[in-house]
Amino acid sequence: MKFIETRHFLDQKDSLWERFPKIVHDWQDFMENFPLQLWTSLWEGIYKYRCKNLSIPTGKSGGFRIIVKIFENKALPLIIYSKTDISNVSKGQIMSALRKALEEL
Repeated sequence: MKFIETRHFLDQKDSLWERFPKIVHDWQDFMENFPLQLWTSLWEGIYKYRCKNLSIPTGKSGGFRIIVKIFENKALPLIIYSKTDISNVSKGQIMSALRKALEEL
């Protein structure tokens, strides 16, 4: 699976890096072990994944959530957030992130 990281997504990841410096390792592990069967399908081609946060050892419940659009054997990360900061994102927020990501392509 090829990952396409947009500036919009990288900005989100960078803002988390300030508080969670091990996110670099978490993200790398995520990309190398892309387990689509463990994802939650939100709707057509949009998936959510629960990822542990090595910076705070609370398991996946306090980890990161990653929202990704899958198409043509490519993964377009849309949103990454810490579950300790945000409980959930709305469909509207996901659609807005998708529009921004597609504008960058």
